[in-house]
Amino acid sequence: MNRTEFLNILKEHNVVFYKNGSRHDIYIHTISGKKVAIPRHREMKNKFLKMILDEIQQTNDHRTKSRS
Repeated sequence: MNRTEFLNILKEHNVVFYKNGSRHDIYIHTISGKKVAIPRHREMKNKFLKMILDEIQQTNDHRTKSRS
């Protein structure tokens, strides 16, 4: 998928732009505060998107369990 589609999916999951890195852009999950580095490639693999979303989900699960 192209970068725009990739970033739109991240935005739907509350992941927004944070700052520019040297080779990657840094995005932050607004709920958990988890930061992820996104390379500036034109095409992104679906596997990479799944990996990021899984990582964010694990962070959310951990925070939810610690509040209980």
